[in-house]
Amino acid sequence: MKNTSLTGLEWQILELLQSDGRITISDLAIQLNRSRSSISEHIKKMQDAGVLTGFSVQVAEEKLGVGISAFVRLQTGSLNHRKIISSLEQIPEVAECHVLTGSDLVMMRVVARDMPHLREIVDGFTEWGSTTTDVIFSTLKQHVSIGPALRKAISR
Repeated sequence: MKNTSLTGLEWQILELLQSDGRITISDLAIQLNRSRSSISEHIKKMQDAGVLTGFSVQVAEEKLGVGISAFVRLQTGSLNHRKIISSLEQIPEVAECHVLTGSDLVMMRVVARDMPHLREIVDGFTEWGSTTTDVIFSTLKQHVSIGPALRKAISR
């Protein structure tokens, strides 16, 4: 995997965007003492390089009726992994899906309204293999922020 080299200014822009994805180009320019066109060019460069892959909204799932969140691992003897993964991508309750090394094919974060709904979802996975489910009590950290500390840790 090729690492993209960022300038000091681009790291600063990245940090500010991570802390406030709705910050305007004008506000970035003021905070970084640069022109709006300079900031726009650097953001465009990071988008073109695939460093910035999108801008999103964070949603409080529990405020919208999601009462349960769980990690579900799927172990399968099937050789048709692509078909299974493709099917999992179509299930709206699968919030995240990660292909793994080791004995499990995937680990998913699944959201459900309540325990009976969670059971219904997990029971649907058993057509492909065995599952292990861990209900999430609370989430302490959800988003990775690429700031100075992580930047230093990964550049060793």
